[in-house]
Amino acid sequence: MKEYIIRNKKGLILVSIGVFLLIFSFVLNKSLTKEELEVSTISYNTDAEVPESKRLLSEEELLDIYINSNIDTFDFYSEMFQIDKDTLISKVKEDYKTIDLLNTDNLDKTLLNYIENLEENNSELFNNKLNISNPSKDYMVALIKYFTNIYDNVDFSIAAAIAQIESGYSSQYMLNKNNIFGGMSSGSLIRYKNIEYGIYSYVKLLSEGYFGKGLTTVEEIGRVYNPTFNEAGVKVAKASWVNNVNIAIENYINMNEEVNIDMLMNLKTEL
Repeated sequence: MKEYIIRNKKGLILVSIGVFLLIFSFVLNKSLTKEELEVSTISYNTDAEVPESKRLLSEEELLDIYINSNIDTFDFYSEMFQIDKDTLISKVKEDYKTIDLLNTDNLDKTLLNYIENLEENNSELFNNKLNISNPSKDYMVALIKYFTNIYDNVDFSIAAAIAQIESGYSSQYMLNKNNIFGGMSSGSLIRYKNIEYGIYSYVKLLSEGYFGKGLTTVEEIGRVYNPTFNEAGVKVAKASWVNNVNIAIENYINMNEEVNIDMLMNLKTEL
């Protein structure tokens, strides 16, 4: 055997080198394949037939995914503002960069501001027909809770208590105008096109016209909301109104559960 190895030493060396090169080539090819695979996962070519999981999504695709994942919110606001949902989504897609939709940390507020501006500038897209429903108290209170979470400078318990004192959540005269807070204009009760729109308008009024101006207690709000004059001729909140609102607050002060779109939809369908 020893003599065989000596006689064939040169051939064995060549064979060994060949085997080494074969193994090296195999390892190199495997490494390149892995590298190519990694590159393919971060490359994006719209013309290439690359599996969805192996390419980055375009911004338009991300927008579609974002809208579809929040479609219940778009449904809710299209019904509330009485605009066709497909029309709303189409307009949002046109303007999503302007409103920075994909980077917003408050979708509700972004959409509300956008739709209000759209309604002001493109009123023909909206239906202002009066829609009278038969909302339950639970649904109306949940709407107040939902909108005070968006306009979070408003104290929910105060907002809910004022609505209770003004309408009892049951005055048919007020519900026929979707107005539960007693808002007046030109001597008559303001009419809103649906109950969601009316309650949203109420919470926004409190946010901008009262809490946003530093009127944060029942007494301070009452001086504007339900005023009278004392013996010295100074405008103050009507004492009976303040007392009634403060009593009503106790019904809502411990309502800490968050309200989402699904809960609103469920309460609405129960009507």
